[in-house]
Amino acid sequence: MDGDVALNIRLLQRRLASLLPEARPAGSESTLEIASQSNDAPRLISATVLEGSLLQARRIADPCVPGFRAFLDGTQRSRVAMYVGTAPIVHGNVAAVIRERRDRRMHTWRAPLAETRIYAPYKSDGVALNTLRSNEALLDNVTPLTWGLREVLQYAEVLLNKDDIDAKADALIDFIKENVLDKRFADPMLERPHTVTSFADLDAWFKDVLRALEKKDDQSWRTHHVATIRKVRNRLSNISLRCKGLVADDGATSDLPFGSFQDRTVYVIDVAGLEEDAQDLIFARVVTKLREHLEKRDLGVQHVVVFVDELNKYAPGDGPDTYVRKMLLDIAERGRYLGLVLFAAQQFRSQVHRRVVGNSGTALYGRMDGDELATPGYAVLSPAIKVKLATLEKGQLMVRHPHFTQPVFVRFPRPAVMRGRDGVSRYPAAQAPTLLSAVLRTLRQIDPSLTLGWIQDVTQLATDDEILRARNDIVRTRPSDVRKVFSAHFRAAVAPRTAARPNAPAPIPSAPSDDPYGF
Repeated sequence: MDGDVALNIRLLQRRLASLLPEARPAGSESTLEIASQSNDAPRLISATVLEGSLLQARRIADPCVPGFRAFLDGTQRSRVAMYVGTAPIVHGNVAAVIRERRDRRMHTWRAPLAETRIYAPYKSDGVALNTLRSNEALLDNVTPLTWGLREVLQYAEVLLNKDDIDAKADALIDFIKENVLDKRFADPMLERPHTVTSFADLDAWFKDVLRALEKKDDQSWRTHHVATIRKVRNRLSNISLRCKGLVADDGATSDLPFGSFQDRTVYVIDVAGLEEDAQDLIFARVVTKLREHLEKRDLGVQHVVVFVDELNKYAPGDGPDTYVRKMLLDIAERGRYLGLVLFAAQQFRSQVHRRVVGNSGTALYGRMDGDELATPGYAVLSPAIKVKLATLEKGQLMVRHPHFTQPVFVRFPRPAVMRGRDGVSRYPAAQAPTLLSAVLRTLRQIDPSLTLGWIQDVTQLATDDEILRARNDIVRTRPSDVRKVFSAHFRAAVAPRTAARPNAPAPIPSAPSDDPYGF
């Protein structure tokens, strides 16, 4: 550590000497802290017994109340680098932690400085969330992420093949966006008016249009050929199947809080268990919505840092020009004025698009392989720097920034968070829950008083799809009375009753023995 401090001081002195020629180096005084030393000799003082005449342990009946719970502990170190006139230029380090006593040991207080909210889509069956954070202790801040037709159709080009979607198909999709989606659409050829708000409604609209064309034996409708209509229907209908769990057929939506983002909050979208198409859709829509709201200044915050892992996968230097790569290039080149910052990590910087690398202001390098250092992107580094990069210890990084003429080596502190491997062992993933158990987990985040028995009683006559629709409605609306709103989605079960036995009819009286008409 002392060697790193001395290296930083020398770099600072060289930098100051070039910026401030009138500055003079500091003398022998290297610190501003004064360490007081006491010359008093140690001495032994007897203790005064306050209770009784003997020094002994005494039992306290009342509960023990600690005088304090935690205290502030810290360190400070400073060193005078140079003087400008009589004013010192000081290089200082200050660090502080809050310590608390637990189980007769001192621990660092690790309350989070920022709130974390995690969003995850459902699995393909729509029952449980598609995330490893399925442990009961981790579900308090995990929110479902589901989108409907309205949220997906605007970004359909991310999922559609450019070879299939030509200008004619693109014109039909634009017609649906402008005239059909979220509007009451009526046409004399159609059997009934349509209000399309979900993929199920859209499929019903397509069926009505194609049925009308078959009845008239016509090949076009409103300048759109029947083959184009069939192709667009096939491509759009497949979106809900390819992204099942993220895209809902019934239009249920649970989205990020665009317009009410909170400061000092980390929003995490868990896409580890999704297919590549669903990952591209999430990235494209989220980044586009962030950019739109930042331009209007109504996101809720002024600056947003977008962290992208494995950037070389989403913005490669070669390969097809995808929608995601276009947006990443746009963020790197134009995001500064919006307050949108791209923070990316990757194993191979040489495989990232050069326009993204060229627009990065700060670069951090860890230990690197010799093959990666041999690529042209590292030609500006001296051989000595390359050798040191190839032999860095764990926790050491090299920082490059336009303000520094030479690379700066720093030691990264041990992260004050639980590593992924430790988290998996401490909070193992739960077994796949049943439908009712998964619904109960989700609803308990809104109303902790719910029980599995109550869920079973309410849903005993309902189908699985009806139960999932009711759960999605509760998640979307978050009502104050969960029991009342959830029960309203289902038919009431009638308690069985024992049928009463009807009274036996009175027997027919027999004819008297002296009846002359008897037989």
